[in-house]
Amino acid sequence: MVHNDLILDADHKPSYEEILTYMAEPALTWWKTLNTFIQEKYHIKPKTTYSNCSMQKGWNVKYQKSGKSLCTLYPEQHFFTILIVVKLELAHIISAMTEVFEPVVLDIVASARPFNGTKWLSIPVKSEAILKNVQELLVMKQERSSAQ
Repeated sequence: MVHNDLILDADHKPSYEEILTYMAEPALTWWKTLNTFIQEKYHIKPKTTYSNCSMQKGWNVKYQKSGKSLCTLYPEQHFFTILIVVKLELAHIISAMTEVFEPVVLDIVASARPFNGTKWLSIPVKSEAILKNVQELLVMKQERSSAQ
């Protein structure tokens, strides 16, 4: 009998608790930290959806505020990836913040192709430092959106 991967099984929508049991440490702690941060800071609830997109097929967790995407989280067993779409103007600011952001995050910002005035940042969260950078990116994104 073949065991279906929880995240890839389109026929079974996993509960948040099932996603937690799917993930291993330390990614599990980072996942909980980020989800708590988003829910408490932005007062929004996660929405679990299935994606067939080529970027990352499977179940993911979306956060939207006022009808706009804040971010999408793609769980995996030993890490997770976050997709944050930022305006080009913010991407340029992030690129200049070499003292704040990890080199891997700066590389992702630099290599992301512009698309309709934005950059789609797909960031694998594989360390505490990257987690902190992701939190900072979310704050910067939301502050820039609120100011406009």
